[in-house]
Amino acid sequence: MAHPARGAFLAAVLVALAASAAAAGPSLVDLPVVSTKVVSPGEYVEAAALAARGSAPVDIALKIVGTFAGSTQHIVQVNEGSETPSASRVTVIRDGLLDDSVRGERWDIRLERTASGVWRIAEVKRASRCWRGAQRDGFAATLCP
Repeated sequence: MAHPARGAFLAAVLVALAASAAAAGPSLVDLPVVSTKVVSPGEYVEAAALAARGSAPVDIALKIVGTFAGSTQHIVQVNEGSETPSASRVTVIRDGLLDDSVRGERWDIRLERTASGVWRIAEVKRASRCWRGAQRDGFAATLCP
């Protein structure tokens, strides 16, 4: 039989965790994206070469976005098809960056599988989240103040 004090303690812990999560605000994945900037293929030549050599979508995406220097990084991959996907979308969201104006960045990368079975980068979009100004609660293509 469970001890009544233990049940009350667990309930208090759950309430505290829920309150902490609510105070932290929405998840980075749920923040609105007002606008994005299309990234030129010339900016991810090395990632395109990695894709042509048969690398996985997440590895290709991480090559595009570069080294991470911040506090939080979320990577979300959504495939079209299960066993042999025909396309894949990888979203990389970073927050707490070591920059005085840009707080975070969001990369949306769309990949398509070629006839030979390797991935091709179809499109890369990028948006920023700022430490101050209008873009604190979402991502946009405009420069941070």
